Amino acid sequence: MNFVKIRPYKYSDEAQVINIWNQSLIKDPVSSDIFQKKIILDPNFDSELCLVAEDSNQNIVGFCLGMVRKYPYEERGVEPDRAWIPVMFVHPEYRRKGIGRQLVTTLEEKFNALGKSNITLGAYSPNYFFPGPDKDAYGESILFFESLGYQVLGEAVGMDMVLYNFSIPDKIKKIKNKLYEEDHIKIIRFKKEYSLPLLQFLKENFPGGWVRNARETLEKQKGEERIFLAIDQDENILGYCQRAIDDLEGHFGPFGVSEKMRGKKIGSVLFFEMLMDMYSRGIYHVWLAWTDNDAQRFYDRAGMRVMKRHAIMKKFK
Repeated sequence: MNFVKIRPYKYSDEAQVINIWNQSLIKDPVSSDIFQKKIILDPNFDSELCLVAEDSNQNIVGFCLGMVRKYPYEERGVEPDRAWIPVMFVHPEYRRKGIGRQLVTTLEEKFNALGKSNITLGAYSPNYFFPGPDKDAYGESILFFESLGYQVLGEAVGMDMVLYNFSIPDKIKKIKNKLYEEDHIKIIRFKKEYSLPLLQFLKENFPGGWVRNARETLEKQKGEERIFLAIDQDENILGYCQRAIDDLEGHFGPFGVSEKMRGKKIGSVLFFEMLMDMYSRGIYHVWLAWTDNDAQRFYDRAGMRVMKRHAIMKKFK
């Protein structure tokens, strides 16, 4: 095997890294725009935690991105014990030569020096690529990370649905009418006067990334076309539904109802109202990157299908 050097990422590496990324993670290709937006322009990006493996001919053959928080993430703060490996890969022709192990262990040494005791694969917010290793596309990577002491803690799935010939089911229409007639609950399109109530609702019920998602959408003046609300007769927000948090029009979520109002099917009405709005805008494919457990069962019943399965993996020091 040619000598391999592990070193920090340099700006001139971008084209090589993207080329190898798209040969290695064939189910998850990226463009230069996405690479810049989600990695280089992330305020937490640190080139010392972004590693490349370079052979003796100065060809890049592997990549491993590490992230730690320098800046508070809403109510989560800087999460001082946590670190993430959002993405890692080795060129297909260079696998099983110990390069991946060199990349990860070198990054872990850097995490250790920073006092990080909880390392998560993928699942980095706000700019995540995947919830964890794809079980079907890159199943061997799960065994690789297990050999390094990472544990599989669960599964998350990506789901989608085609919206051609979509219509809101009659049973959902009946639930919507009942909510309005009996509980005075209605589904509305977001209006600017709800900006502060929405942020307060999210901070109380879904703190963290959801607050940031909504705020960024409102800053872009996109709330009216991307957000639906469930409100009561006093205009208190009971539920919220959003799409296109990353400007990908068919990307669904976040989506939730306050705990005290669950069981009334408010979420079902919000979901189908959003899908109908998407369909009317000529958006014929809806997808979500990450869900599990009860939420997955909800989407199953609504007609979405699993398109990806990811292992949730962590390492605790």
